[in-house]
Amino acid sequence: MSKKWQIAMATLLVIVGIFLAEYALRCYRKPLSRQEALERASAKLQRFSKKFVVGDSLPPLVDESYDPQRKEWTFTFKNSTCTVGIIVDRCHGTDIGGISEGCKVR
Repeated sequence: MSKKWQIAMATLLVIVGIFLAEYALRCYRKPLSRQEALERASAKLQRFSKKFVVGDSLPPLVDESYDPQRKEWTFTFKNSTCTVGIIVDRCHGTDIGGISEGCKVR
């Protein structure tokens, strides 16, 4: 095996190792606290409101739940204009969930 191939393989192994270590550190730490998850969900709602009509003000939080098996929080924000479900976990980040009713694209 040539020296270039050995360097390329070593570099590839280091990069893969870094990604695996980052994933393990992110996904296998303790779950997000309610406060941290709510802050992330609120920030996501703020960004969502720039692309979708959510009413005169941001919808308030009306429901929340935590799934200990999946280590994820689900927050539901609702007003007369729009309902938005936001799922938050440490491993996969923050995303709009299955609920997004009445929120029209700007």
